[in-house]
Amino acid sequence: MVFPEVELSAIGRKQTPVRFGGGERLLNTMAWRFKVSKFKNATPKFPKKEELIQEVPVGNPSYSCGNHIKASCVYMVFNVDTTNGGSLGYLPLNAQGRIGSDLCYIHAHGEFVSDYDFSPFDDYMLASGAYDNTIKVWLLPEEFVRGSVTDPVLSLPTQNHRIENVLWHPTAEGVLSVSTDKSIKIFDVAAGKENYANNVHGDQVQSISWKSTGSVIASTCKDKHLRLLDLRGNAVVQETEGHQNVKDTRVLWLGETEYIFSTGFNRNQQREYKLWDIRAFQSPLVTSDAQGNGTLMCFYDEDTKMVFLAGKSDSSIKFLELTEKSPYLTEGMTDHTEQIKGAALVPKRAMELMSGEVDRLLLLARQSIISVPFIVPRKSYRDFHDDLYPETACGEPALTAEQWFSGEDNVVAKVKPTPNKPLVKHERRGLLLGNGTKYSYSNQEEIAVSKVEVTVKPSVTAPKPAVQQKNPAVTPGAQDSKRVTSPSSTNIPTSKVNLNGLLETQQPPAEPAENPAKIIKAFKGVHQSKLRYVIGKTLHPSTHITNIKNLCKTIPGESDFFVANNHRCAVPLEGAGGIIAILELTQPGRLGNTIEEMPTIQNGSKVADFVWDPFDDFRLVVACDNARINVWKIPPEGLPVGPSQDKPEFYLRGHSEKVYFVRYHPLVKDILMSSSYDMTVRMWNLSTKSEVMQLRGQEDQVFCIGWSPCSKLCATVCKDGLIRVYEPRKSPDPIRQGKGPDGSRGARVLWVLDGHYLLVSGFEKTSNQQLIMYNAETLQVLNTVEVERNPSILIPHYDEDTSVIYLHARGERTVDNYEVCDESPYLFPNTSINLTSLHQGLVFVPRNKLDVAAVEVARAWRLTNNTVEPVSFTVPRVRTEYFQDDLFPDTRVTWEPALTADQWLAGQNTKPRTISLRPVGMKLLSEAPLEEPKPKKYESYNPSVYKSDEQKKDELMTAIVGKLELSSEPLPQDLAEGVEEDEWVCDD
Repeated sequence: MVFPEVELSAIGRKQTPVRFGGGERLLNTMAWRFKVSKFKNATPKFPKKEELIQEVPVGNPSYSCGNHIKASCVYMVFNVDTTNGGSLGYLPLNAQGRIGSDLCYIHAHGEFVSDYDFSPFDDYMLASGAYDNTIKVWLLPEEFVRGSVTDPVLSLPTQNHRIENVLWHPTAEGVLSVSTDKSIKIFDVAAGKENYANNVHGDQVQSISWKSTGSVIASTCKDKHLRLLDLRGNAVVQETEGHQNVKDTRVLWLGETEYIFSTGFNRNQQREYKLWDIRAFQSPLVTSDAQGNGTLMCFYDEDTKMVFLAGKSDSSIKFLELTEKSPYLTEGMTDHTEQIKGAALVPKRAMELMSGEVDRLLLLARQSIISVPFIVPRKSYRDFHDDLYPETACGEPALTAEQWFSGEDNVVAKVKPTPNKPLVKHERRGLLLGNGTKYSYSNQEEIAVSKVEVTVKPSVTAPKPAVQQKNPAVTPGAQDSKRVTSPSSTNIPTSKVNLNGLLETQQPPAEPAENPAKIIKAFKGVHQSKLRYVIGKTLHPSTHITNIKNLCKTIPGESDFFVANNHRCAVPLEGAGGIIAILELTQPGRLGNTIEEMPTIQNGSKVADFVWDPFDDFRLVVACDNARINVWKIPPEGLPVGPSQDKPEFYLRGHSEKVYFVRYHPLVKDILMSSSYDMTVRMWNLSTKSEVMQLRGQEDQVFCIGWSPCSKLCATVCKDGLIRVYEPRKSPDPIRQGKGPDGSRGARVLWVLDGHYLLVSGFEKTSNQQLIMYNAETLQVLNTVEVERNPSILIPHYDEDTSVIYLHARGERTVDNYEVCDESPYLFPNTSINLTSLHQGLVFVPRNKLDVAAVEVARAWRLTNNTVEPVSFTVPRVRTEYFQDDLFPDTRVTWEPALTADQWLAGQNTKPRTISLRPVGMKLLSEAPLEEPKPKKYESYNPSVYKSDEQKKDELMTAIVGKLELSSEPLPQDLAEGVEEDEWVCDD
């Protein structure tokens, strides 16, 4: 059969006659290849400059496997340039204009937020992961309001490595996939636990993507392989070699098809993209080079089969069309814009249907966000173009988490988009936990905040009068359904929120809008921390002691290295005989250039540890290598500058080996504990200068000892991997013991929450830092937090009034802090405090030395390599004229002994007295009157504050009359002195 010559000028790009032959099958194949597409001419519509979202502090996001911006149908969330990168900015999806200081933040993590993702079934739910190894779930406000989101709905178990990818399951509600290091893990968010972990990768996982049915997931890895994984079966379905370079890659499963799209770099470090068919997975169907050096981000719209490409640091975007026959990918238009830092594809449910918008990209630039809709050109948009909008996902889950984990699979239901049926879900589904509790915005404590002053692009345009008589459409991109009239209405005003927070309309709507002063409620059932954002700063240089020379850095790790009290501090120096400088804190300034110009003591042997008496600011105890414990009495006026003092008041001798730590009893005067390499822990009574007892049961070096708040019990952490609890007045043998940290590099132990729990900081087998929370009664491990940051031991300080643990380590500049609580997970991380230089030690002062009027919750003396400087930790509060009684409860008097040594050894027990830190005459915050709401401004759309023309005229006339009031007083110029009139001389 011979086919006549057919001209394909109408369907092909080249107007070239083509002769077909070979039968009907060949004709069908060629017809497919030159098939007309509705979307090939889709054109990006870049906004005008005034429509851009400007003055956004994006900066240069750190390298990560994320795209630095994500969008739901209601909000956009993006990385912002902050001190540690642990915060995100968020705005309404249709925002525009200059943002500046009005940007709202999600204070999410302690370190850079590497990736995050909106739930496909809740436009307000966001999951985030970060370099601090944590994963959190957030619910954003139901209405966009000024303020910051600080408390997550849920914190999932902390991981051993930083988080690289966060991705919700496409069909099952509450199922979250996370990649960290070489693993892909699946979490049941409702239960708050990890259900599956896959560890088949040979190196870091760089990208993951679900098939839209949710049965299989694809991954790319730094080991240059592309894998298809069945995570429920913990199996690799297929595997092939991907891109031949270890640089960042991306993978994208193209909907329900059998095709996978990937981007990466070849052996020559040239950027490329590939299309794979999983039915022939050994080699790609398409391989194409792509100009540029940054990571190539890819996005796919299942409805239009359009693939979008945007490279980090590129200034262009392009789209491709997927076909199921050769050539498989048809290249569309390429357009140029600003340099791109990140990109996101807006969900299809948020498109403006009546404008021909089929897709929308959000581009993150250095200081702006660009919303780029892709419009299919049509002659007119007065009518709805049904052919551009096939059925799309409805936004409802197909499965519960339990169903998916049990092995079920299903596809999400689809609906046909129509302009009179918006698909944006304005209600919040919340988070249903395993115990039946549902976190929703209706269960929150009330906190008044005002509208954020940001322009919101109107998502409903006023139709022409001729069209109003039909059925004017309400687009699914509308941000507030309460301000949009019904589809049958003929009165739809154009609206926007300007930078003054006022909604401008062409005419007052039929129904009054809500008051802009919106009430936000805090999450009920979620841990709320008042000290989450403690601010730490070094005080003025005039308070510093500077020019410290020859600092000794070989002190053992069992020592805190630096100690201070209310008057002076002790600093170890290099030199023979164990030299310690005794510096007066009340005499800041620059020290001399030599040891001879500093007040010092010399112990006759190398110093291993030293500690001030908590009840005597003039007594210092020093542990030495020669097995002696020297007790020094420092004169009240301080030591003189000159030769070192070498005669202690007295010394204790009993150990046969090097003494490596000494600790005072925190409540009892003159009781001292010491430990030595002779594997003994000894108790001393300094009032009698004698040994009281030895604790037995230690089989190796003891790292630390900690006393309970009741003063009856003490706990030790030992190198043999055990933690032991003693009641020394009854028996020298432990009353219970349990498993301690696995590492052998050192540890610290503290009693917290009135002695009900033990907190141990130590190391795991791989020498990563870790915190372990124990039940003090059973020594059962309740939670373990991996820190993995520094080879030095974390030294904790526990503030029992606020239940906050401050952690520092030698050789770093960060002070971490956690709030401890008697509810799981027991340790709640607060924002880390980054100081300006590295420190060698911190000593916290008693609570009675704090400046409560400045809301100072802690203060410490900090030793750096050459200075001693005070650091103040404050909590930002608004009404600082009141005493913040929620932060400053009555505190225990820890600077006075509760018992003498003889009383305690005789079996007496007592609690220390408490005092109030409230300054005289300062009113309590809890009794402060509520602030009156600010007077309402004139709002044209709100009848409650609407002013008539007559009212405005009266106000104007009153103001004018007030300016023109007659006065009998002389004018200012009449009072000026000058030359009399007859003194003027006029020359002809």
